[in-house]
Amino acid sequence: MEIRQLEYFRAIVDAGTISGAARELHMTQPPLSYQMKMLEEELQVPLFLRGTKKITLTEAGKTLYEQAGKILMLSDLTKREVIQSGQTATLHLGMTPSTVSMMSEYLVHFAREYPGIHFDIHEGSTFTLKDQLENRQIDLTTLRTPIVLNGCETRCLAKESLLAMAVPEYPLFGDHKSLRLEELIDQPLILSHRYRTYMLSAFERAGLTCDISCACEDARTAMTMAERGLGIAILPASMLALSDRLKAYEIHDADLTTQILLAWRKERLPAEVENFLNLWNEKK
Repeated sequence: MEIRQLEYFRAIVDAGTISGAARELHMTQPPLSYQMKMLEEELQVPLFLRGTKKITLTEAGKTLYEQAGKILMLSDLTKREVIQSGQTATLHLGMTPSTVSMMSEYLVHFAREYPGIHFDIHEGSTFTLKDQLENRQIDLTTLRTPIVLNGCETRCLAKESLLAMAVPEYPLFGDHKSLRLEELIDQPLILSHRYRTYMLSAFERAGLTCDISCACEDARTAMTMAERGLGIAILPASMLALSDRLKAYEIHDADLTTQILLAWRKERLPAEVENFLNLWNEKK
């Protein structure tokens, strides 16, 4: 069953006669009759009631008429989308919540230089975006360390401190602007999974232990739990701008930092990804 046969079939039904359809299609009647015969033989059912002056469909013919309309519409839509995709490229870009502002500013700059590029933005945690990148669902993404990547290249975009964040009335802090790691050993800590091993190692190096009372997938969840007074969240400094309820405190006797990475796969890159990386180099 070919698309052309379905087009012919619909034209015959709409015209009411084979001769009328032939005129509409600017062709002779015999080829149309032949195509309908071939279609009926392939489907092994009659599509028309014979012996009537005007085309009358069997039940099978009515079903085919309806389904053929859907198939032809889908075929037309597919053609248009394929043509459009060949004319405009789409950059599939991942962003962690704390890097949306940074990347949005650059996308404005990139869009001015390459106005034909469309963007498909994926937001999520570092682990989610890492999986999407490695599984080729996105072209490149921002990520936060610590993270282990397979078959990818990275570029450091920024480095920032990890801070202890809690509501101002939290009893530990008072008016202090910083604290020591030792002051956190008996406090309920809230961490995203990404920082769990990192923080445990930091306490271990100092000969200390800690109480991780809440571990979650996303740093935004950790921030929300701290805003509710559940404990002290360890978060990147830039996350403070996303909350109007938390106060941040530097941990002055521990070098706790995280890097923001731009990551992409080690392979031949689409032109739009190459352009994105090249323009980023020029901008920086």
